[in-house]
Amino acid sequence: MQIPDEGTAARHCVRVVEDYHLLDFSERLNTSSYVNVVFEPEEEKVALMGLKVNLADQTVYPESFRMHNDTINMILGIAKAWHCPKPDDFDDYGCYAGAGTVGSTEACLLAGLALKFRWRKWYGQKFGKNEDEVRGVYPNLVISTMFQAAWEKLFKYMDIQPRFVPPSYKTFTLDPAKIKDFIDEKTIGVVCIMGNHYGGQYDPVWEVDAMLEKINAEKGLKVGIHVDAASGGFIAPFQEGLPPWDFRLKNVLSISASGHKFGNSCCGTGWVIWRQRKGLSEHVAISVSYLGGSADSYTLNFSRPAQASFGGSGDTPAGEVMGFAAAHAAGVQSHDRHRVCNLGKLDMKKT
Repeated sequence: MQIPDEGTAARHCVRVVEDYHLLDFSERLNTSSYVNVVFEPEEEKVALMGLKVNLADQTVYPESFRMHNDTINMILGIAKAWHCPKPDDFDDYGCYAGAGTVGSTEACLLAGLALKFRWRKWYGQKFGKNEDEVRGVYPNLVISTMFQAAWEKLFKYMDIQPRFVPPSYKTFTLDPAKIKDFIDEKTIGVVCIMGNHYGGQYDPVWEVDAMLEKINAEKGLKVGIHVDAASGGFIAPFQEGLPPWDFRLKNVLSISASGHKFGNSCCGTGWVIWRQRKGLSEHVAISVSYLGGSADSYTLNFSRPAQASFGGSGDTPAGEVMGFAAAHAAGVQSHDRHRVCNLGKLDMKKT
């Protein structure tokens, strides 16, 4: 195809797109893309409204950005479900330190960059190096081999060395006892995965936090944790019997999650929350002033449409997902030739 010499009628353009779409795989039969592909009419209506708004221009569309902040602040939504402490500058910004992102991939990239810039400042002060000298040092990030492909983008695009820790063959999770050998003065952080995309297992963040406390004290380091909760961020808060995994732990600096993995939003929805702005999210915030006012931008790209999705009772979708997982696991386990690695038996809270 090539750009036509003359314009094409809108109805013909729609037909061309429909012909392409007709040959695609049926959305309802797609179980491998980790996203919600079936929408309620109201959700489609909200998405169309958002297409007319450029969320990058906060000064022209202040109410749309206020809705963005309200989503972050939702009581059963993100920050409070993850027990994020209220920052000292909350009244100045009106929201927690965080941002809506295009899926959890962008959230992971932003969190990784914040860890890298935080480490640069610490490394320069500790070893007496200036900014140029620190930029010549190759940092590393510790993560289980159960990681999702989003982290490959961070390693390649942001010039960070991955240090892969083989998971326990019994639990398929990060073994806290192993991380000490992978951490040194060039380590920017440790990633804990809440719901890996192989079997949905949770890394024991609480045990990693305790181990990091010892390592930091012994080696004089300042290594923190990012929790990649792409698949578990809106499940774990509603599960009984789960030890603290979020900002209740001292060394958890940031948490990211998808929105489109839980059936309540369209593809391309995610969030990242930092414990605080100082020393963390401030490193990736860009101040934009040429669009009519001053505003902070956290996203890797700039212009993008506004969209949001608000669910109802917070524990209901999570309970349905876990109930289905447990029933499916029990059915598979009934066949002698299969061994189920994750039974999905954690109870759901009654809220």
